[in-house]
Amino acid sequence: MNSEIIGNRIKALLVVKNIKRSYLAEQLGVTYNTLTKKLNGQRDFKIEEILMLKEILDLDIETCGNLLFNENFFIA
Repeated sequence: MNSEIIGNRIKALLVVKNIKRSYLAEQLGVTYNTLTKKLNGQRDFKIEEILMLKEILDLDIETCGNLLFNENFFIA
């Protein structure tokens, strides 16, 4: 799946769940600039970061799988 699409989906979830990027960067142990690059598809998320995102964003396993692998998945 395209990294930019995944980043856009995560950005949408941040808005829905009212989570600030600065908080997410801190929780992931990355700088704000690094997180921005990951959300814009310029860098990939590591598997450890994906697992942390699942917990931080309180995602169930199905939603997490859809977020990463289902091209027809949309955040509403």
